Amino acid sequence: MPLTAIGFTLLCNLLYAGGYALAKLLSASLDPVQITALRCALVLGAGVGVGLTRPDPTGVFLRAISPPMAWAQRAAAAVLIGSTLLAVFAYALLPVTEAAALGFTAPLITVVLGALVLKEKIAPRRWLAIACGFVGMLLIIRPGSEVFRREALIPIAAALSYAWYQVQSRQLRGAANATDGVVQAAIMGVVVLGPMLLWLWRPFGWEVAGLLVLFTAFQTGGLAALAAAVRRAEVSALAPWNYSRLLFALAMDAAVFGRFPGPLALGGAALIAGGGMLLLHVKQR
Repeated sequence: MPLTAIGFTLLCNLLYAGGYALAKLLSASLDPVQITALRCALVLGAGVGVGLTRPDPTGVFLRAISPPMAWAQRAAAAVLIGSTLLAVFAYALLPVTEAAALGFTAPLITVVLGALVLKEKIAPRRWLAIACGFVGMLLIIRPGSEVFRREALIPIAAALSYAWYQVQSRQLRGAANATDGVVQAAIMGVVVLGPMLLWLWRPFGWEVAGLLVLFTAFQTGGLAALAAAVRRAEVSALAPWNYSRLLFALAMDAAVFGRFPGPLALGGAALIAGGGMLLLHVKQR
């Protein structure tokens, strides 16, 4: 596997971890809906600026307004915006390390849904992987801890939404490119979340505006790094490196918020990562 693909994957997870740490800082001043809507507006504004520099700006804007498989792209964009909004809520309400770890339960929960809904046969090692992830989740949201509340379900919902977005994106291969995905998500975010700002708007100063721009740059850069990685290697081969985000989240917790998760939370994160790795190993076999 190319080292450049691994490097882009690590960069993606570093930028995502940093971006959500910034989202947690922003949530002290702005509503999560406002954060997500303004991020989409910044991305859309940047897209318009880039489009004007192209040789055929009219064609660029027409593709944005009426893309191939338009409704399928818009549906995928809506799911991505929902996932992003849920993730911002999760990091606003939970510690960074725990929110990141709970987000990685998505592959394990997907396997369970496959068995219950689709009646898929699950190998014994997959059940072992699910058990590892489930015990890890219990260690993180154990009764009496600061994470033991309904908000712990939010990062899991965000991860599942993002997994569904990836499925939809794969179905759009050949019709939509990476730029289409970014543009449609920005448009959908402005259209759907923009009207909510009439009730949720909070005024802010230049310092918060700077954090918002930085957050947008981190998230967009993470998405670009992910696209660069998957162009160079198979998604399944890169999957283990995605767990580096747990280490980056731990570093962000310590550096930005001065917080060090306890041994049980760290053990739970390790079990979730171990379950994901075992699940990947069984799938490859």
